[in-house]
Amino acid sequence: MNDSDKSITRRSFFEKSVACIVGAGAGLAVTARDPLAQTGGNPQEQPPVPAADKPNIKEYRRLGRTGWKVSDISFGNAGMQTPELLEYAIERGINYVDTARQYYDMEKVIGQIFPAKRDKLFVATKLEPELFTPETTMEQITTAIDESLQRLNTDYVDCCQIHSVGDPNLGDKARIENKNIYEAFAKAKQAGKIRFWGASSHGPKMVEDFNWLIDNTDVDLIMPGMNYLSRGLEPVIEKARAKDIAVVAMKSLSAARKIDYSEFMQEGRTVRQALLKWMLAYANVDTISLTTRTFEEVDEFVAASGQKQLSPKEQKALNKYGMLLDKEYCRPGCAGCLGSCPKNVPIHDILRYSLYFNSYQREKYAIERYASLPASRNASQCAGCAGPCTSSCPYNIPVRNKLVKAHIELTV
Repeated sequence: MNDSDKSITRRSFFEKSVACIVGAGAGLAVTARDPLAQTGGNPQEQPPVPAADKPNIKEYRRLGRTGWKVSDISFGNAGMQTPELLEYAIERGINYVDTARQYYDMEKVIGQIFPAKRDKLFVATKLEPELFTPETTMEQITTAIDESLQRLNTDYVDCCQIHSVGDPNLGDKARIENKNIYEAFAKAKQAGKIRFWGASSHGPKMVEDFNWLIDNTDVDLIMPGMNYLSRGLEPVIEKARAKDIAVVAMKSLSAARKIDYSEFMQEGRTVRQALLKWMLAYANVDTISLTTRTFEEVDEFVAASGQKQLSPKEQKALNKYGMLLDKEYCRPGCAGCLGSCPKNVPIHDILRYSLYFNSYQREKYAIERYASLPASRNASQCAGCAGPCTSSCPYNIPVRNKLVKAHIELTV
């Protein structure tokens, strides 16, 4: 792969200082983790021998009770256009890929490299969020699994997930209390269609729903939105680890900002690499799933593999960007303002669409998602409001002002 074939896309972002968070007892607890034996693919296989002239995965971690050893940095394929990018990531040592039926045709893009490279990857996919209701039948879930297998061009997936638990827009906890879901997963396991099952969320009720799943089902994996600014996730993650349930972090770069961070690119490292190193020091995370769209991002993310010690320059970068974002970033799993709006505006969704628009280079998608909201529930309701959402935010984010700004940005 020649450098001329690569297009550079950079997002920068960041978060509150480690010292500040740890001192306040509010951030993710960081503890040292002994390196695991490096094993890729199936538990019995050895990792690939990567090229020496490029960054490569340096650590493989046990993925809970699945028994797999997966790369500490994994590949999220939302937005991937061609399979060459995933093949390049495999060459760098990545052996876990995350996708979803909801990600347009991303399952089909992955399927283009199968069956030739099927044994090199742990494949996790997510069924559509709207599928899971109190009335969902076993047959509906089985059909959805079969459709994903066809799209992925494989006869099994390693992990099939319930997408977006903890999202109040999709319903209350009753939607995951439906026993048909787990009976369908059990039968799919018996049939060899799925090896494990899990659940993902970055919604405001994710802690509540993850706790229910851990206490009442045989869930194998949870995928929470978590990053340097996240708070309140520690108990549920520790409970998962006590039951040997795998933990895959996502939204770990959700504090992305269009800010020039070139001044912090020292010693061949970037601010994003510093954030990843901070995350990798958290002992209860098995792998970090990162949406990856360019070859340069593969190299940038993989270069953080196996590293847990921050240099003073990297600490300085996190301090500065963290303070910039502290009162700007709406955290995954926070329900502080939920229910405060008299117009029932979905605050967490709109702020996420704004993040997509301003920081993810996903302007069209953000506009489309916002346009799907009925006018009676969009942020046009916020202009003349007193803003009880702002006073209820535990992070003192100017929520009403951000909603008004989002309405202007996202309205065509």
